[in-house]
Amino acid sequence: MPVLLRRGLRHALRPPQLRSVLSRRALAALVLVVAVGVAALAPDHGVAQQARLAEENSWLRVQNVGTQPATLDLTFYNRDGSQAAKDGCPKAGVCDAISPGSGRSFFQQTLDALPKGYRGSGYLVGDQPFVAMLARDLIRPDGTLQLGGDSLRLGAGTDRHFLPWVANTSALVSRITIENTSKDTPACVQIQYFASGGLSATAVDPSGTQGSCPSGGEFLAPRASMVRDETSMNAPFGFDGAAIVRTQQTSGGVAASVQQISVAVDTRDRVRAGLSTYRALSSDETSRVVLLPMIDRNTEEAGASYTTRFRIFSATPGAPNEVTLRFEGRDGAGGQVSIESKVTVFGSMTCDQSQATTLGCLPADRALPATFTGSVRIQAVEPITVVVQRLSTSGSLSDYRGFTPGEASRQVVLPVINKNYGPFGGRNGWNSSFRVASFDGSTTYAYIVYYSKQFPRGLFPDSPVPVEGSRTFRPTDERKLPDNWVGSVVIVSDRPVVVVADLRSDVFEGDPEMLYNGVSLE
Repeated sequence: MPVLLRRGLRHALRPPQLRSVLSRRALAALVLVVAVGVAALAPDHGVAQQARLAEENSWLRVQNVGTQPATLDLTFYNRDGSQAAKDGCPKAGVCDAISPGSGRSFFQQTLDALPKGYRGSGYLVGDQPFVAMLARDLIRPDGTLQLGGDSLRLGAGTDRHFLPWVANTSALVSRITIENTSKDTPACVQIQYFASGGLSATAVDPSGTQGSCPSGGEFLAPRASMVRDETSMNAPFGFDGAAIVRTQQTSGGVAASVQQISVAVDTRDRVRAGLSTYRALSSDETSRVVLLPMIDRNTEEAGASYTTRFRIFSATPGAPNEVTLRFEGRDGAGGQVSIESKVTVFGSMTCDQSQATTLGCLPADRALPATFTGSVRIQAVEPITVVVQRLSTSGSLSDYRGFTPGEASRQVVLPVINKNYGPFGGRNGWNSSFRVASFDGSTTYAYIVYYSKQFPRGLFPDSPVPVEGSRTFRPTDERKLPDNWVGSVVIVSDRPVVVVADLRSDVFEGDPEMLYNGVSLE
């Protein structure tokens, strides 16, 4: 669930071979981890709200991008904001300080100090800059795996968050988790739901006022959290759209603008194993230009066929928004495809690549080819937010957030990448791939550097590789990486790029796959 990186100490990640390429900026050392619980989920209520659920666990992957070994201190909190447990490194008999370039995974399932059924939040402090990713996994009663997660954000919490994809339909159901990230300031939190194509809110949660929140909202003490799922969501059954989470002034006079919250959304298939997770986009992450580097139609990967769909949500949903989209990529034969279209977004709009023309936000006389691999650049008159969902024929569901110009960087970190890690039963274990795209669509040259305990100073390529618009990289193709490898990747390029990473298990069936956004170091 949501995690928030906050500005603090600043250091530079400087691999010796690339000192002249890497910038002097890096991520901060202070991070908030929100709603990272070990949870036995609530039972279903009502036939319409059934979903096949299971016990859920979360884990946090942290990579040290500083110049010295990192000390990490992780504190967990209950839903009411009270302290529940502590974890971290170094810890006697468990872990040392995390060396530069290396990473550490913190598993809540094996932390004995947390009771079974725990769901809450956490606060992580480090004395070196780091990047991190939070994920969750479930083994369903039929033995299939569900996996979802997202990378974490640098910056303070804000008073408004955009959720472009929220569902409460017969096929999919979302869970919204919100935490008051302040250590001493209460908050009043309200959710506004906007059905797809609607200019006004369909539902507001909570709908009334209370003593502590006279302007509306649910009261959250410092570090406290709230959850809305299929048993408690105010959006009616059949809802498919977007939402805004905002704060309201408290009875004690705490202004909405100074309250800090963090939000995440999990979406599950009610019957199949599909699970996707994205961190909500805060008000300072809206933009008139958004790049979607991974857009597919019937592309083949690991024995399955993948197709995407994305939802555009206007930052001001009450007014129509003119949007131009440019699809760039290749068809199944490798031929170049370029299509431009214009649409009017009323609140939110879904563009489905399984649909040939207008339902895919394409011109009536132009269609994507039967197989398409590429990207979409979106230019809007007014600021927007975007979330992409990717579905496979094997039942997996994953998503990622659309990238703004401010996220494009010449240095991007992927905190967890695998090559045949943890093989089991004669199968290859965990593997990864990642798609690198230059933000302006031009050709860039990139160094792909792998870090791990085997390569603490980095496994460097002999020369940079060209990225013509976009390119997919697979660690299984890197012969210098051993099998059973887990580590991180730094992409260093001569032009700003964005990166989407795919983490999957070839051992489990169901939905053993997730996408997450690469983290900028600039």
